[in-house]
Amino acid sequence: MTRYEAMRLISDYYYNDNPTDEDKFLFVEAQLFLIHTYHNPKDMHNLAWFYLEERRFDLEVKYLEMAAALGHISSIEELGYIWYYGQNGVVDYRKAYECFSQGVESGNEITAICCGYKLADMYHYGYYVRKSEVKYSLMIKDIFARVSDPDGNCLMTIAYPDVAYRMAGILVEEGRKTKAYRILKEATRILSEAIRDNPNWWGNIELMDYIVTLMHEVEPRSEDMRLSVYDLFWIWKMPCKMAFLYDGRRFVIEVEPDEDGNVIRFEGKWYRNARDFFEKAQIDGKKIVYLYDELFDMEVQYG
Repeated sequence: MTRYEAMRLISDYYYNDNPTDEDKFLFVEAQLFLIHTYHNPKDMHNLAWFYLEERRFDLEVKYLEMAAALGHISSIEELGYIWYYGQNGVVDYRKAYECFSQGVESGNEITAICCGYKLADMYHYGYYVRKSEVKYSLMIKDIFARVSDPDGNCLMTIAYPDVAYRMAGILVEEGRKTKAYRILKEATRILSEAIRDNPNWWGNIELMDYIVTLMHEVEPRSEDMRLSVYDLFWIWKMPCKMAFLYDGRRFVIEVEPDEDGNVIRFEGKWYRNARDFFEKAQIDGKKIVYLYDELFDMEVQYG
């Protein structure tokens, strides 16, 4: 394999919204070729991120640690998440705090923002540090001002949904529900585009679940409010049918009761819950999250 061939395979994978097992195999082979030939920590990080999407946390950690040893700050940040959530089976808040602190002090604005709100979370929950809602609120408000600055770095939109979700929670506690709803609405718009850009990253789908759920808790939907397919995160809690039009055809998402709760049926396939649906559901070979803004005339019928 040559460098050109490896880069072409990697590019093909990134532009494929629904890669096959063979596509994934070729992507891994190409990344391994670059890693073993050029020892670039960015390639190690990219392979680690692939394994994160595949939920292969053992291999994710392997390549994150390789890149972090070479000073790759994004890999250090991701290791913070590994230790914070215990995705490798071990929770270590001290290590998470150290990784996030390095990110905040890295000089990389986006990394500093992302690590900053995770440090704020640690004060919110009292992980490794003394619990302080005051410090949490101050940190999130400062970070939110930075990610919502219209004159700021446009890449800040990467972090906006995560920060907006936290900011909205603070506003709800302060009794400012209208502003909280407005912020959450903007977060869903930005996050919908991010999910379409990378339909394979399940972390954004989890975040969308949290945001949509909080939106409905803050302001229950009225009859004249336009539905989005992502409202299924709230709607699926009750048996119902969600119908919509795509490409001139009518499709129906069915939510049916099951002994363990509700399950979802769509186009002859079953899904355990709304997250499972948004990770896997397809129309004409394309993931439904890739088509979200091409779905029209949403209607819901309960019962």
